[in-house]
Amino acid sequence: MVQIRASQVFTHSIDDAVAAKKALDADELFKDVVEKYSTCPSKQQEGDLGWMPEEAALSLMGEEITNDKINKIIGPVHSEYGYHILLITEVKLENLEVQSVDLNIITPEELNNRLSAGGSNLILLDLRESWEWDIAHIEGAQLITKENSASILSDLQKDEELILIDWKQDRSPSFVRWLVQQGFSYAKCLEGGIDAWSDKIDPSLARYEIESDDGYRYEDIIEEGSEDNDSHQHKH
Repeated sequence: MVQIRASQVFTHSIDDAVAAKKALDADELFKDVVEKYSTCPSKQQEGDLGWMPEEAALSLMGEEITNDKINKIIGPVHSEYGYHILLITEVKLENLEVQSVDLNIITPEELNNRLSAGGSNLILLDLRESWEWDIAHIEGAQLITKENSASILSDLQKDEELILIDWKQDRSPSFVRWLVQQGFSYAKCLEGGIDAWSDKIDPSLARYEIESDDGYRYEDIIEEGSEDNDSHQHKH
């Protein structure tokens, strides 16, 4: 499995995109061009979007990414979100057997950058209970439960990047490992769960506490006849 790391200048203005490309062609540092022209939250990380699967990079960049593209400028590329100028910084090949054991994680900052860049090929699956979802959830996520899991899982494609969201990264690890074993190699946990997202990315989302976290894990969602979860106490 190929993983791509890239940085970007993102803008809604074609004039700014052209000006940014001219600055890069004149050998201005990428981070300086990001600072001057980019409107993406990744600007705070000098444009770094973090690691993404090859399919996500291909969808965003419109061309195959190989080692000879490292440190090469791609774009401007026009998407439904705006204009992207991309710099490929790293390309690596990962061993799927190792990945099936290790836990794949995406940080709140990386996820926010990816969503701001268009979120191509990202599927957000929320593992929490409905009362938790009602308190706070990420826009565009799907709540997955025992009742709807079969329908949701049957619609997923193996090359999609699945982001599993829970409370404090308390339930997603076992589900991610199970999904990887089923062939969903790009399944990842949101580091720190919805609580970290509220803390670091969107403070408008209410935070809450659970007295004893025994919420859904993949065994509860996938296996029939699982016992009901114990009641939870929470606060806004």
